[in-house]
Amino acid sequence: MVLVSKAERRAIYAYLLREGVIVVKKDHYLPAHQHIPEVSNLKVMMIVKSLKSQGYLQDIFNWQWCYYTVTNKGVNFLTKVLGVSSEVVPATYKKKRGTTDMDAPKVEDGETEKPAAETPGAGRGAR
Repeated sequence: MVLVSKAERRAIYAYLLREGVIVVKKDHYLPAHQHIPEVSNLKVMMIVKSLKSQGYLQDIFNWQWCYYTVTNKGVNFLTKVLGVSSEVVPATYKKKRGTTDMDAPKVEDGETEKPAAETPGAGRGAR
């Protein structure tokens, strides 16, 4: 059994509500968590394990790392426990501005993108 103080629990909850995700290395002996230095890794593991069993988090395990994401039910729980307004949402719930315009290639009106055509004789049989 691991005893977690109220201040450590609030630090973990605040991080989860702010970011919306948390990454935990499966190492019980780490003295501090990589994103919450005031809390040991074991305590973070136990808190997120408890939140997952209650349905507040979803997890993915890959190569000794656990990736947890907050569910809608978890956001409601965290806002109630931390005593913040319901308008506060995690960073993963917010849309980024202006990234969709920069990602797509620019195409002039009436033009279509075509793959480059191969020139005859430039293939395997050319000498």
